[in-house]
Amino acid sequence: MRILIIWAESINRYSGGTMHLMGWCYGLGALGHEVKVVAPCYGRGKKSLIENASYIRLPRRCLMSFVLLQIAIVFCLPYWILRYRPEAICVRACFLAFLMACICKLAGIPIIVEAGTIVDEEMSMRGESRLLAILVRFFERLNYRWINGLVCVTDGAREEYIRRGANPDTTVVIHNAAQTDIMRPMDQKCARRQLGLAEEDYIVGFAGTLAPWQGLDLLVRAAKEVVDNSGRSVKFLLVGEGQCQEQLEEMVDQLDLGQSFSFLAPMPYEQVAVFNNACDVVVIPIYDPRKLRYGIDPLKFWEALAVGVPVLLPEGCQLDDILEQLGLPGTFRPGDNKHLAETILEVLAQTEHHQARREDVHRIVSEQYSWTHVAEKLAEHCRRLRRKTQ
Repeated sequence: MRILIIWAESINRYSGGTMHLMGWCYGLGALGHEVKVVAPCYGRGKKSLIENASYIRLPRRCLMSFVLLQIAIVFCLPYWILRYRPEAICVRACFLAFLMACICKLAGIPIIVEAGTIVDEEMSMRGESRLLAILVRFFERLNYRWINGLVCVTDGAREEYIRRGANPDTTVVIHNAAQTDIMRPMDQKCARRQLGLAEEDYIVGFAGTLAPWQGLDLLVRAAKEVVDNSGRSVKFLLVGEGQCQEQLEEMVDQLDLGQSFSFLAPMPYEQVAVFNNACDVVVIPIYDPRKLRYGIDPLKFWEALAVGVPVLLPEGCQLDDILEQLGLPGTFRPGDNKHLAETILEVLAQTEHHQARREDVHRIVSEQYSWTHVAEKLAEHCRRLRRKTQ
């Protein structure tokens, strides 16, 4: 099947959106589908992480460039349809998808929107313009009425999109996944030597954007009790960058935890696999009710699971059943730093047990939650919608 993916986000850095797109391309390619990607390139731009991608060249990243991008996508769409002759078109962050849908209808091609988050609410959490968030929500409502299908990553998000006007018959949930040939178990001591980390320490890890909704302040508040009661040296490693880094560093200093915390720069995907292997536990400390309301499905959850490392999540995240299936701990009460500390200590006390199960956990994730399985579901959704448009 020929699938055109129009990704209105930069793909020249290791962001969550880029990794999601790479997962789609990897999985669809492994199944024999022909995939073409179109994405923006800002300024002089860096080399894309996606092979053979085509670009829309734009000035530096700003609101005006983003508006130009949205307009350019609509005007370029007929050319891309003629050039690539897609059988389905998947788009992300295209807020004029309702106009694209009109063109696709004339061409007899289904257009499917991928919605990785509730965009207007995430904008509010970032502290961005309320007026801009309202405009985004308005355009999304238009899109839902015109597009052929919608893909979201949690059941809660699906319910919200349907409430906002999406067609329940063509709105599906397809979870994120991991590239399990890269995210696989390796010897923990070897992983730590590669990263220059002490072999005898407990390591509590996080790899992702240091953004307000990640709840990393909760992890910092929980760290003191973990350090005082672990019986062994504990290191908290935060990999990534973002608007909260300075605030988190100040919190660490105020709580006199400087010896226990390290902030590391973002890593390439292959290096994240080494980092996850070096950890005894990975924590996703999200507690903002606006984020948890619709469930979460972060890539870092699947990437850590794929190497077999225990992952701690907030209660009510809609991923509890996955942990239960894999026989892994566990969840903590959102916003409760004392309970988070207790949960971390419980996992650290069973480090040897969890180490012994890593290969088994990896096998299950590879069999049921790889990007190839995601691609199978996506391709089937595209085929079903294509039949409806014929």
